[in-house]
Amino acid sequence: MKNFNNTIFITLFLIGCSSGGGSNPTDSQDGNSNNSMLFDIANATNYNNDDQIEVVTWNVKLFPTPDDGENSSDYVKALLEKWNADIYLLQEINSESSLISMVNSMTDYSYIVDDESGNLGFALVYKDDYITFNSKNELWSNTSNSDDGDSDYNNNAAYQFADRPPMENYLTWSDGVDSFNFYLIGIHYKCCGDGAYNANNTKDETTRRHHASLLLSNHIISNRSSDNVILLGDFNNVGAQSITNPTLSPFTDQNNFSSASSFKLTDLQILEGPSSGYSWQGWTSSYSAAHLDHIIINQPMFAYDSGSMVQVISTTNETGLSGTNVSNLISDHQPVIYRFSP
Repeated sequence: MKNFNNTIFITLFLIGCSSGGGSNPTDSQDGNSNNSMLFDIANATNYNNDDQIEVVTWNVKLFPTPDDGENSSDYVKALLEKWNADIYLLQEINSESSLISMVNSMTDYSYIVDDESGNLGFALVYKDDYITFNSKNELWSNTSNSDDGDSDYNNNAAYQFADRPPMENYLTWSDGVDSFNFYLIGIHYKCCGDGAYNANNTKDETTRRHHASLLLSNHIISNRSSDNVILLGDFNNVGAQSITNPTLSPFTDQNNFSSASSFKLTDLQILEGPSSGYSWQGWTSSYSAAHLDHIIINQPMFAYDSGSMVQVISTTNETGLSGTNVSNLISDHQPVIYRFSP
């Protein structure tokens, strides 16, 4: 402890005496394992409520992030346990063995990982005391992942989802008295592009995302019309941050898509709010901030939406780190949490 205190004193002294620009000290290149004591979640939020179901979507950036893989798992684990939510749907699992090792060290949680993603997989992490995992179906995993150049996107649906078939999980929540059955569908759409739909260009990123949403909206309406469904994940909806964005429009734009009346974007106010509240801030990117991470519910879930709460969890506030360090040490995406009473 003496050596540690001496180190802190020397570090603070050097910062105070350094000359040059006026950047925030936490924006310096301190995102490495030798400075892991900078990570402090003592004041992070406990979101658990026994009378609610807490569902979180989070893209955890090539987990464990290659910028600091040695400590990345520990940081993610600490936050998941502190937030204490019932369910986490994680995207970009680059190492399943690291994810499994992390969850096995979390006394209250279990996991399910996908079988079909060609890269950057999914993980469902859920609290044993409340959640029972019943089954899993990876949608369209038996379709082609190649661009065939034609207008029929059903026969190569896996390509529309960038070889990350949606992970549909059938779950039961119970508090020992009441129970609630629902489907949780995790997605991670193709990234990038300009946000404009081009029906004549089957390679276009936005076109693929739009087709993915058409496939999913039709699947839920046709096969889950009487079931409770929560659709969540990284939609990568670059471009206009509005309900008419082609990535979201089959779920949100009731003026042009009849399917949209069957869904609700729970985080609509965030999408239409200031960019400072978006889930993706572009801390280490040249791209502008965008709200890419969403939680969508279907019509049967509307009955439980009254009194619900949704928000982006600010990982800079939760950790006390700068955006640059959060991006390097943990993830460049911030989680979105949805809480409702069944």
